[in-house]
Amino acid sequence: MEYQPKNRDWVKNAAIIFLAVLLVLTFFSNTIMNRSLPEVATQSVQGGSITAKVRGTGTVTAAGTHTVKAAETREIRAVMVKAGQSVNAGDVLFILGEGESAEVEAAQEQLRQLQLSYQRAAIGVPVVSYKAEEREIEKAKQALSDAQAALAAVQEKSTREIPSEQMDAAKQEVLTANEALTAAKADLAAKQQLLESRKIDRDAILSLYNDKLNTAYDRVQEQEYWVEKYTIELQNAQGIEPPGRIAELEEGLRISKEALAEATQYLNSLQSETARTEVETAQTAVKDAEAAVDAAQETVTDAETTLAAAQAKVEAIQAVIDEIMGTETVSAEYKQAKEAVQAAEDTLFTLQNNLELKKISDSKSQSLSYLDLTDIGQQIEKAKQKLAELSGGEENQILAKVSGTVQSVECIAGETKAKDEVLATIEVPDLGYTLSFTVTNDQARRLKVGDSATVSNYYWGNSITATLESIRTDPKNPQTNKLLTFNLTGDVNAGAELTISVGQKSANYDLVVPNSAIRSDANGQFVLKIESKSSPLGNRYIARRVNVEVLAEDDMNSAVTGDLSSWGEYVITTANAPVKNGDMVRLADNG
Repeated sequence: MEYQPKNRDWVKNAAIIFLAVLLVLTFFSNTIMNRSLPEVATQSVQGGSITAKVRGTGTVTAAGTHTVKAAETREIRAVMVKAGQSVNAGDVLFILGEGESAEVEAAQEQLRQLQLSYQRAAIGVPVVSYKAEEREIEKAKQALSDAQAALAAVQEKSTREIPSEQMDAAKQEVLTANEALTAAKADLAAKQQLLESRKIDRDAILSLYNDKLNTAYDRVQEQEYWVEKYTIELQNAQGIEPPGRIAELEEGLRISKEALAEATQYLNSLQSETARTEVETAQTAVKDAEAAVDAAQETVTDAETTLAAAQAKVEAIQAVIDEIMGTETVSAEYKQAKEAVQAAEDTLFTLQNNLELKKISDSKSQSLSYLDLTDIGQQIEKAKQKLAELSGGEENQILAKVSGTVQSVECIAGETKAKDEVLATIEVPDLGYTLSFTVTNDQARRLKVGDSATVSNYYWGNSITATLESIRTDPKNPQTNKLLTFNLTGDVNAGAELTISVGQKSANYDLVVPNSAIRSDANGQFVLKIESKSSPLGNRYIARRVNVEVLAEDDMNSAVTGDLSSWGEYVITTANAPVKNGDMVRLADNG
């Protein structure tokens, strides 16, 4: 009986199944692996032209703004404007609540206090009286006269040869000369006091006049500036600006010319003979007082000369008397009489000298008091002017001083604003708008002041013209960055955020890649190019790093240098997962 192997069919079937499964897995391995790889989009490296641009984004700011502030603490009863509204010089911005403001009340109280201080100072002016001193001097003169009479009697009794009558006449001359000198000194002191008073009056009048004159000069210069400014802007706007803008400039010029005419008329009135009369009168009064002082000084000098001559005469006669009396035994009575005369003369001199010193001291005290009064008087006049300014005019309205667009309103109706608080800000379009942003030093080196720029993100309204005005060191990054500032004209408003492009003409480059292909890390800039490798199961794609240097760039592309070719090489632009050097990837169009 022949032997037959058993169950060989199932081994064969199992081998067939194993090989079939292995074949299926091998066939689908490419698709399975691709599904696990990052999917990337690529673009070929090409040659082409690049227009190098420097771009930046900034916020538009008005080159000139005018801040409206509260002149005094008042209630804002009504707000007549809103942000974005155009206003002209003279338009009503705010209506204030009626009634006295805190500043008016404070000014009234200050004026009251100054007037009270003036009254107190006036009461405190020293009141001088010399009746008691003059009475004592008269007594001393009488005592001297009595002592001289007693001495003369002794001399008469002692000898008939002593010229007593001559001595009496000479001493009378001394007394008369001394009285004349005292009177002359008193007159000089009075005239000196009057001179000081006239000088104080003149200085006060001159100071007030000069203040008014300086204020008038400032007003004329300010209005001349505005006339010149509007004239230049009107000339530059002819044939360029729309009729509405021309009309605004002409109206501004008209208002400025009227204001200049008023300011000039006021200045001329201050410089007229009528206005200067008070100043010249005060100066004449000072000159007259100075002449009077000089004359009084001459009178004092003459009186001193006369007194000296009279005293010399007395001394000469006394020498004769002493010679005569020296030839005889001088009696005790003569000695006593002579000493009494000397004592009386000393007493009279002391009293007269003390009176003279007291008059000088009193004159100084009165002059100081008059200075204080004059100073307080000037403060009172200024306080009155301030009160008049706060209380007079259109006190219940705040008017626009410039033409422009209201940028912001900082108050609401019913709110109370303190003095110097900001109520509104007005853009003055005549002064233009600016925009600034920072760039690297390398970017700044490609530019120059005066370059024209374009606004790339503004798609409505009239076109905007941008011109590079300045290139300055960036204060925040002075070593690496520059600050670019552009002048803007056209349909532009403060607060708008604009992107500006400025740069050179286009140039051709050998290697150009999309901006999205440029990557960077700590080692510098690079791109990931695609390398293709064949395998039994199909092509495999690997990302390879290529270091590059960006030579120029525009909105879409960058010109680079590096180990690339513009023939058949592709670089990765986007990926659905992170990709690094050496990673295998799948192409988006490979599915």
